Amino acid sequence: MKAMDEVRQLLGGLDPARNTRPAEDSRREQDLAHILSCDRAGGVARGAVPRRRFVLAAAGAVVVVAAGGGVAIEMYREPQPAYAATPAVLNYGPPATLEPASTRLRRLAAVAAAQAMPPRPAGTVEHLESANWFLNSSISGGRTVSAVVPQQWQSWRTDDDAGRMVKRDLPPVFRSDADRRQWQKWGGRIESSEEVRDYPAGEFYNGFRGAVPTDASALRGWLRAGTSAVQAPVQYLEDVAQLAGVRLLNPAQRAAVLRLLADLPGITVTGTVTDRAGRTGEAFSITTNAHGLPAQYTVIVDPRSGILLGYEEVLTTTAGKLNVTIPAVISYRSYLMAEYAAMPR
Repeated sequence: MKAMDEVRQLLGGLDPARNTRPAEDSRREQDLAHILSCDRAGGVARGAVPRRRFVLAAAGAVVVVAAGGGVAIEMYREPQPAYAATPAVLNYGPPATLEPASTRLRRLAAVAAAQAMPPRPAGTVEHLESANWFLNSSISGGRTVSAVVPQQWQSWRTDDDAGRMVKRDLPPVFRSDADRRQWQKWGGRIESSEEVRDYPAGEFYNGFRGAVPTDASALRGWLRAGTSAVQAPVQYLEDVAQLAGVRLLNPAQRAAVLRLLADLPGITVTGTVTDRAGRTGEAFSITTNAHGLPAQYTVIVDPRSGILLGYEEVLTTTAGKLNVTIPAVISYRSYLMAEYAAMPR
């Protein structure tokens, strides 16, 4: 939750993008397979929180990748435009109602608040699972190589904020075999990899610790505690997107999230949509150039439960030096599981 604040202070407006039960296991594997197959069929081959970002400045090119708590910055001279593979843009249909976003989100908050508390067997902890997609690029000697990096995230969190995070990078996808070879020559990985991090008590992932507030105003303060002042409303939407990927939210907490979104200036109804895991939801977006080039930041909500299903970032009118086809998806998250389960040994 904190890494991109450091990037924003350093680069300001240069950021153009601004990275179990057998039956349940089988369903989640099917969801992930569906997401990845749709990406590849949707045009990945046309060339490629924490939050990972790709940042390319116009004048002497600055490349920034933020992941977890670290930020890496590399400077190069006058690189060629980057060619990036991106998945297909989701197809949004007519809105479920004619209500403005603020009204509709408050209605969905009421739906969320009316849900039953999830059962919690003795000895279990919060367990979440998501499928994520990030753009990653490397520039050297005037040449740019870009890759799509799909990731699987799993996390477990105890009541005292201990836990485990497992991030599995799947094999990256390249625009061409030549890019794959160059990526490998520069030391980039071309195979799957896995990072496992265990957190001691009180140290769980990126500041999302303690009880999530059930009041929208309190939640705003909790999300930004220890960070720089909010410069744009979209930052709250981004924080909520991260939160939904690592914390199991009960009905009252989900309702607070939706009321927070309802209060954000500029939020609009995008429409009904089938997400990347094949689930039906309602989409709400903020379109802004607060982080650089104009982009649409979207959350997808299950209208039956108020659960967040996914999050997308799309460049809308221009890609600057990225040279991707507009509109261009630059990252997404699909939240596949939020349950109580045993902590792995």
